[in-house]
Amino acid sequence: MIIDLDSHLREIYFMDEVYKLEGAYTKYTPVKIGDGMYQRARFQHNLDPVSPKARAAVDHRHFSHKEEKWRGGEDYANRQVGGYDAEERMKAIAEEGIDAQILFPTTMSIPAMNYGNLGVELCRAVNNWMAKLVRAHEDRLWPVAIIPAGCPDQMASELKRCVKELGFRAGHLVPYCGPRNLDDPAFFPYYEAAEELNVPLFCHPNTNGELTDRFNDFFSMHVLGRPNNCTAGLVGLLCGGVFEKFPKLKVAFFECTTEWLVYWMHRMDDDYEWLKNDHAKHLTMLPSEYIKRNCWVTCEADEKFLKLGIEELGEDRICFATDYPHYDSEYPNTVRKIKERTDITTKQKELILGGNAAHLLNVQ
Repeated sequence: MIIDLDSHLREIYFMDEVYKLEGAYTKYTPVKIGDGMYQRARFQHNLDPVSPKARAAVDHRHFSHKEEKWRGGEDYANRQVGGYDAEERMKAIAEEGIDAQILFPTTMSIPAMNYGNLGVELCRAVNNWMAKLVRAHEDRLWPVAIIPAGCPDQMASELKRCVKELGFRAGHLVPYCGPRNLDDPAFFPYYEAAEELNVPLFCHPNTNGELTDRFNDFFSMHVLGRPNNCTAGLVGLLCGGVFEKFPKLKVAFFECTTEWLVYWMHRMDDDYEWLKNDHAKHLTMLPSEYIKRNCWVTCEADEKFLKLGIEELGEDRICFATDYPHYDSEYPNTVRKIKERTDITTKQKELILGGNAAHLLNVQ
């Protein structure tokens, strides 16, 4: 079974529908501006926690305008239909050779990082929308529950709702939220719920962040965003003692490559040897041992040092991801490129293409 651990939806084309809030929160419902459809849809709202400066810098919506013919054609523009049409997505995963696919919203920060009950309402809305979108395809299209990190006391309940009522198989995990890092005790009930439900948490970051936002161009910000944010998440979980306190917690990191995790594994091991008797007494194992027990990571099909990642992390820690339908996806050639690699074994390819994800997601 070939399982794509990371793909995305285009909920941002329908914000007034997805986030149609009620009661005291009605005033926060996005208002559509003009008559643009899909890629050209525009909305007025105050929901995005990303700063206006950063939002303007990372705006690359023109890639998906058909007349732009980005990279010489209309393939990318046409691909976006799979971001909101389940039947088209089923055709797309068939072309790639995928049996099942994990689905994230594109703009996860809007529901996940708004504070208080507003964040809770936004998460419930987008989770309900995703569940409705994949109806009749639940056996192959698997949304990730987006969780209100801006309202920690409601995180566990939303995860339980999504798993028990909507049938979701994993929960989202922000790398940090406002002043809280992932070792903040406010998040502990969420980790307890994930262990109890035996579902993994997916630390999928976005482009923006405190360090990333110092820059003004999309190239710089995109290069920095994923690894910077995931590193903050990893350090909070590992150095902060979360993996020590919650030994059965399963966390996967996205869009950083196996090389990223190998580097930080060695970096933390080196520091631990110097500081274990003073500033790291709360840890009982080497950082690399926690990583090999609690962590998974997605790889790139053309990752140069994938073999090294397998050797250092273990062949059971790495999954593949298409990132469909985003601009930097290798769709529809991701599966093919992994199968064609000559530096890893057939067994390792099978584990990367689905075996590891099936174990992580408890797929029978």
